[in-house]
Amino acid sequence: MAMLRSSRALDSRFLIACVGAIALSVCATAAEPPAAEKTAAPPRTLMRLPTWIESLGERSARKSQQPVQPAQESAQEPASAVSQIAATLTGGWKELTDDQNHSDVEQASGVDADPAAAKPATTTKPAKTTKPTAAVADAPAVAAEPAVAERAAVAEEPAVAEKPASPVKLRPTTSIAPPVAASPSEAPALAIDPASFRGVYPGKTTRDEIESAWGGGEAFTREDGTGGLFWKIEPFERVEVMLDDDIVDSIRIKLVEPVPVKQLAEQLEIADLRTVSILDEQGVSIGEVFPERGVVISVKPGTQSAVAVLLEPLDAEAFVLRADGEIDESSGHAVADLQCAVQIDPKHARAQRLLLVLLSEQGCWLDALAVAEAAERIDPDDVWTRLKHASVLLALGRTDAARAKVEGVKAQENIPPLVTAQTARMLGRIELEEQSPDHQKSVSHFEEAIRTATPLLTSASASIQGAARDVLLDAHLGTALAIARGTWQQKGRVIPKWISRSETLVSESKKTGREREQLEMQLCRGALAAAAGSAEGVEPLPWVKRLLEAREKLGADIEDLARRRQIDWEVGRGLADALAASLLRNDASDMLDNATLTAAYLESGSAQRQLSAVERREMGDLLFRIGILHSLQKGDHATAVTWFDKVVPLWDGDQGPDEAGRIGESLVSMAISYWQVNRRADALKISRQGVELMVEAVDRKELDERSLAVAYGNLSTMHAEEGDDEQSKNYAEMASRAEATGTTLR
Repeated sequence: MAMLRSSRALDSRFLIACVGAIALSVCATAAEPPAAEKTAAPPRTLMRLPTWIESLGERSARKSQQPVQPAQESAQEPASAVSQIAATLTGGWKELTDDQNHSDVEQASGVDADPAAAKPATTTKPAKTTKPTAAVADAPAVAAEPAVAERAAVAEEPAVAEKPASPVKLRPTTSIAPPVAASPSEAPALAIDPASFRGVYPGKTTRDEIESAWGGGEAFTREDGTGGLFWKIEPFERVEVMLDDDIVDSIRIKLVEPVPVKQLAEQLEIADLRTVSILDEQGVSIGEVFPERGVVISVKPGTQSAVAVLLEPLDAEAFVLRADGEIDESSGHAVADLQCAVQIDPKHARAQRLLLVLLSEQGCWLDALAVAEAAERIDPDDVWTRLKHASVLLALGRTDAARAKVEGVKAQENIPPLVTAQTARMLGRIELEEQSPDHQKSVSHFEEAIRTATPLLTSASASIQGAARDVLLDAHLGTALAIARGTWQQKGRVIPKWISRSETLVSESKKTGREREQLEMQLCRGALAAAAGSAEGVEPLPWVKRLLEAREKLGADIEDLARRRQIDWEVGRGLADALAASLLRNDASDMLDNATLTAAYLESGSAQRQLSAVERREMGDLLFRIGILHSLQKGDHATAVTWFDKVVPLWDGDQGPDEAGRIGESLVSMAISYWQVNRRADALKISRQGVELMVEAVDRKELDERSLAVAYGNLSTMHAEEGDDEQSKNYAEMASRAEATGTTLR
């Protein structure tokens, strides 16, 4: 009987807690042939999966009975936000009931296998949670760190009064809406069409051309000393043309009598365009601008009665003003306006900075990087631009460049205390993202940020107070994460203190409405990240509930699709951390349901993002796991390959350090499902890609060479069933050599 096998995985941090391997034999799911044909048909392929993938097939309802061991994660292997998602929270997230302790919550019903159809719609009830218990780590701490950890736990923060963690209280019963549905394209396009008057275009037509068309005009001089030519042209009272080096600079058409702005716009066929109001020093409207046309309608102050029409060349500032007015309600239109402004005037600093903010919020990292570089060229000394540039580099995983940028700002003389606090906070975050982070150093940076920002809470400037509180919140959550991921004693006592202080900062914030809920989401994300970093100190389920409730309140207040997608992305990342946290606690219940729900949020949020290499790899990890679960738990290879089809492009490219072997083995395993649904060309292609990655990992001593024996054996079997005996023989010989010469890694 021909046999396909999948190789073992050595480096799979995200599967550490998936224990109790099971030996599964997955048969082809093709329809049975008629009885008369059975004797002539070749035997069906028997397939076996490696232990680390087989362990994923444990039924989601089956709970691990192994006791949770205190986490003693080394600094070299920090918890990953999305990669550790093999397990899920007890009871799932679709039924957020709180009638009893979360360990006894009833099992949630399954969700649709199609991620677009996964609906986290639930009804939540008021929570009756208890304060999480905190165990003390058994293993001794690294010698150099206990003092720092203890100091971090009791760092003085005079402006942030410490108080016990308050019980989690859910808001009244509410329905949780599903993630935003996918859309082919949400980027609005601007219909740029500069206006003209009787064949004359501002910025293009020359004086000779206009006089040839209109005849000689009469000269005039304004009070400010500027001058031009004017004509009497029916039915208007007067048409004035300003010239700049004999080029028409603008055209002012004075109306005989006032006309309603709406009526005039309809006559000019521009009523469907978005406008921006021009205000005088007292804030009174004196005009309406139509940026795409270069049209300004002058009005009687404080009215909508038009008295004149001004035609000008397209003006970058007009697009910036409109974007600034719509930035909170329609970020897509704001981005389009700002991109147009930058095209008109590449040196418009404010346009570049606003665009940098929006692109960063939307996760368009490559575009944001280009804008950050352009903005810094315009004003190399602007501190805000340099720090924002560093944040983009950090998001792209370029920690060395980000650190250099931040340290360059910190080295400047006479920088304000707020900037000092911001640089310290960023250095703490950068340290956490290093391949081999120094958690002690990260905590030290956060301590400096807290020490510097705390006095600013009493500043006379409300903006400085708000910025200082933002720094403090991120530094507190960052400290909790650094302690959770590092090797420390008494994590169960220390981590909750930092989470509690973070809650205090949010509760004392003066922000309301949307801004307050965004702080709540940041708090939940931080708590769940800490829970994913350590099995001690933070129970994830209450924070999942708070995260979903904050998302629901924000979603009810926001109509902008782009911003709702950003929220879905944050929720998805938070749920991924919750899955990782559950993994550490050996809770594998509702794995498929919760992973599918997490994928629904992440796929919604990533629709318009430019994912970084790490984000692509981690998204692929999640979708791969869902596909494998469909093949193992349900024998549903057809559904499995629909998920694998999404994985392959996400894993295409640089796999990052220590990832090639694991991803290679995963590709080899995915090929089995493709083979079972008769997508044989895809199965062969994916198998070869997997083998190439595994060979790279073997060459780098990251993977046992014996793993290649299984991968080559699979290819041998595939070619044999395709009738290519020569290729089958070659791969069989390669499999034998790999099996015989393989060495065990140390």
